[in-house]
Amino acid sequence: MPYNRTMLAPSPYIYTGMNAQHTAILVLGLLSLQLIAMGIMHDFASIFLIVSTGAATTLASFLIGYIQGKGTFDIHAFVTGLLIGFFLPVNSGFVFGFLIAFISYFFSWGVFGGKGHSWINPVMFAACIATVCKPDCFVQPVSFDQIVSGGSVFAAMEPSGILQTPTDQSITSMLNSTFLHGVGVTLPEGYIGLFLHCPSAIPAFRYNLLTLCSSIILLSSKTINKIIPFTFLIVYGLLVYLSPSLWQAGAKGDILSALLTSGAFFSAFFVMNDGGSIPRSRQGRCVTGILTGIFAFFIAGPGAVPVGIPFAVIFVDCLNPLIEWLETYFYKKRRGSL
Repeated sequence: MPYNRTMLAPSPYIYTGMNAQHTAILVLGLLSLQLIAMGIMHDFASIFLIVSTGAATTLASFLIGYIQGKGTFDIHAFVTGLLIGFFLPVNSGFVFGFLIAFISYFFSWGVFGGKGHSWINPVMFAACIATVCKPDCFVQPVSFDQIVSGGSVFAAMEPSGILQTPTDQSITSMLNSTFLHGVGVTLPEGYIGLFLHCPSAIPAFRYNLLTLCSSIILLSSKTINKIIPFTFLIVYGLLVYLSPSLWQAGAKGDILSALLTSGAFFSAFFVMNDGGSIPRSRQGRCVTGILTGIFAFFIAGPGAVPVGIPFAVIFVDCLNPLIEWLETYFYKKRRGSL
C-alpha cells in the first residue's frame, strides 16, 4: 500500500537573501576584482592558473550533467573552480591545477554526496589534494622557529624587508602622524603592505583589503551567513593572541599578522559558507566555526602556513554529518517525536 514519507528537519527558515544564481554572479564579480588586481601587478601566471581551474570544474560539471542527460553550463561550478585556483600556488602548473580541480569536483559529486550537497568542501578538498601531491610547492615563508623567536609572523618576516614597500611607508607615516599620534599608538611599517598585498605564492592570501571590502558586500547583500566566518575568526584570533603565553609568560600573539598571512579572511568569507557542507541550524554553524578555529590554530599556528585552514575545514567537514545528526536528534526531542 502506498504511503507518504515524512521527513523531519530543523525548524523551517524564511530565506530573504539573494538566490543561488545571483549569488554566483555576485561572487564572480568580486573575484574578478582580484583578477584585475593581479593583472595590474602583472601576475598573469596566477590569472591563467585560476582560469584553468575554472574551466576544469566547468568541464566536470558538464560531463556530470551529460551523464544525467542535461549537460549545460553551470556558473556555480565555474565559480567553485575559480576559488580552487585561488588556493593553488602559482608554481604548481596549469596542467596540475586543471587536473586537481577536475578530480576534486568530480569526487565531491560522485563520492561525497552529489553536486550541491557534498558534505566535503570541494575548494578546500582540492587544496588538500594538491598539498599531498606537490608538497614542495606549498612553502612556508618563515619557519616556526623564526616565528617563536620573533614572537609573530610579522616579526619573523620584517628583517627580510619585503613588507616595507614605498607605498606602505608613506601610508603608515600618514596614519601615524594624522590619526594614531593623538592616542599614543604607533603602527609599525609593514602592516599596510600585508593588507594591500601579502607576499604569498597563493592568490587567496594576497589582497586582504580587497577581500575585506568584498566581505562587506557579501554580508550586506545577505549572500553569506555571518555565524561561521565570525565565529571562526574570533576563535582563531583569540587562540593566536593567547598562545605565546605558553612559552613566554606575559607575551601576547599578533592576531593581525596571523589573519593576514594565513588566508583567513578569504577562507572565511568566500569558501566556508559552502551550502552543502555546513550545518543548517545556528547552533550547528556556531559549533562548526568554533571547531574550525581550533583546528586552524593547531595546524596553522600563528599564520603563514599555506594549507593550514584548508585542512582545518576538511577535518571539521568530516564531523559535520555528526553535527547535522545531532541537530535532527535534538529537534525531534524538542518536538516530542522521540
